[in-house]
Amino acid sequence: MLKRLLKPVLPLMKFLGSQNRIDELESLKSFVSSRSSYVAQVSLYGYLKARVGTRYVSLIKDPLFASSMKIARNRIFLVCLMDLTLHVLKTIHVRKQQHFQNLELFASHFFIQTLAKVPEEVFESLEREEVILEFDKRLSRYNWSGSVDSHESFSGSRSALLEWAPVVEEFRIQDEEIVSNSIHFKWLRVCQEFEQLTDFEKIRLDADPDLPDPEEEVPVGS
Repeated sequence: MLKRLLKPVLPLMKFLGSQNRIDELESLKSFVSSRSSYVAQVSLYGYLKARVGTRYVSLIKDPLFASSMKIARNRIFLVCLMDLTLHVLKTIHVRKQQHFQNLELFASHFFIQTLAKVPEEVFESLEREEVILEFDKRLSRYNWSGSVDSHESFSGSRSALLEWAPVVEEFRIQDEEIVSNSIHFKWLRVCQEFEQLTDFEKIRLDADPDLPDPEEEVPVGS
């Protein structure tokens, strides 16, 4: 049971140590996916180990608890993916001051392409379409202007960890500050790594040629 739960982590750890420069969209997508998975799993498993102590090994052998852990891991990962996608795209946008009128549509397309490479097992408890719809809802109210606030960028994944971790409600309330700070510090390290690895001069947020240009769309009724 433990090996199955940790299976996604093992190749990820190897990848984390060999991340190349981020200078084009494919390397950016790989970074977003791998770091989202890493933060979700390390935060969840670390919290559960700290909370249940020596009972952790016996609990993960229980099919019901193991299933709850898997669902929590997948749900938290998907929210992490949304958070980090928006954070890196806004950071690039702000740093480059690139004139890009269709950033919301580009972000949606970027997220869908990244999501397409996610293993099917992640979607055992929900549909891809649900995840895309939730991301589009976030996009509709997202503020692309102003400075990048890392604390605000990752509020979704902090809430998701507290919501989905398989612990009693009493623990969720007691542990809110500790858990929030823990995942926040993990994200700070990811943000620092992103800044170090990214070639902001070279990378561009270029729209896919198949995406419609809103300025060229024919108005309804014309």
